[in-house]
Amino acid sequence: MTKIEIRIDEALCKGCFFCVEVCPREVLQRADEMSLKGYIIAKVERQENCIECRMCERICPDFAISINKIS
Repeated sequence: MTKIEIRIDEALCKGCFFCVEVCPREVLQRADEMSLKGYIIAKVERQENCIECRMCERICPDFAISINKIS
C-alpha cells in the first residue's frame, strides 16, 4: 500500500491559508506558532484524511507544500 507524506516548508509559507480553505477534507489547519520569519503558518493536522487531490499543492502561491508518495 502506498502512503503519502504532506510537507509544508516553513521557510516558504507566508500564512495565506489558501491551502486550508481549499482542502475538502480539512487536512490542513492554522498552526498555533509562528515561523522564524514571523508568519502564522499552515500545518498538517489530519494527514490520514488526505485523498491526494493536491489542491493545496496547486493553490500555494509560494510552492511551500509538497505531496510525496512513500512506498
